Amino acid sequence: MRTTLIATLSAALGLASAGAYAQSGYPSQPIRLIVPYSAGGVTDQVGRALAEQMGQRLGQSVVVENKTGANGTMGAIQMLQAKPDGYTITMVPIGIYRMPHITGAPYDPARDFTYISQVAGYDYYLAVKGNSQWRTLDDLASYAKSHADSISYGTPGAYSSQHIAMVQLSEALQVQWTHIPFKGESDALAALMGGHIQTLVGASGILPYIQNGDVRALATLGEKRSASLPDVPTLKEAGYDVVHTSAFGIAGPKGMPADVVAKIDGAIGAAMKDPAFQQKLIQLGVSPLYLDHQAYTRAALKSVETEKETIRKLGNITGK
Repeated sequence: MRTTLIATLSAALGLASAGAYAQSGYPSQPIRLIVPYSAGGVTDQVGRALAEQMGQRLGQSVVVENKTGANGTMGAIQMLQAKPDGYTITMVPIGIYRMPHITGAPYDPARDFTYISQVAGYDYYLAVKGNSQWRTLDDLASYAKSHADSISYGTPGAYSSQHIAMVQLSEALQVQWTHIPFKGESDALAALMGGHIQTLVGASGILPYIQNGDVRALATLGEKRSASLPDVPTLKEAGYDVVHTSAFGIAGPKGMPADVVAKIDGAIGAAMKDPAFQQKLIQLGVSPLYLDHQAYTRAALKSVETEKETIRKLGNITGK
């Protein structure tokens, strides 16, 4: 078992110690940063802000390229077609780990990537309608326990991060509630406001509605309270050992030279120490969660296994 774990970690580190792509003069040309979602969304805005920061520190332009489709896996698929020379990298949302076990995506997230830096995590909130009878998480949990199958929740779709979070939360609360998948978070939010569902887990898109009172946040799913809503307690504070941050970072193809990885990671690490950049992330509704190359690799491998086990529990393992 120990040998297998070491081998997997070595493969996931994905470095070429002195291979054909080693470049002491890196970067000598613009770098392509793939964002696997459409322009204008939170992930895209984070990617563009990070690209600007990286470019300033690396002395080369970092050009954002949006590659949408295939449930967010198109960025990884496109990236893996590139040379492992550091000139094509991608943002890695947590769904990248999940989709091979749902759709059979053509890559192995434990072996095919070089994980460079973790950047941030989405702030998620368990929410109800603003005029709801439930003012705390315990209120909602107590009602759900005494009124079997009376609570329905909405998500942007089956196997989305919000769906996974609600499954984990239902296990922790020991309640049964009904999943209603929608085409996106905005549709789920509209259903909540219209009284068609009773609760949901939402990200930055629901913040304005929480702030104006149309929606009430009962808890945040992060390790600590969100800077955007500092008065909302975490699930841990409420007594439930559930943390769901949906962390994301930057990766390249396996086999990247160690010196190139170190330069990119160094630029990202420096950006993450910049108070103005940290504030920009918070304004976008994400929490800075920087991990360096080695720590991110360990965290990514752990997430790969966690996501695989979660999907197995949901009864849909079709991939690797």
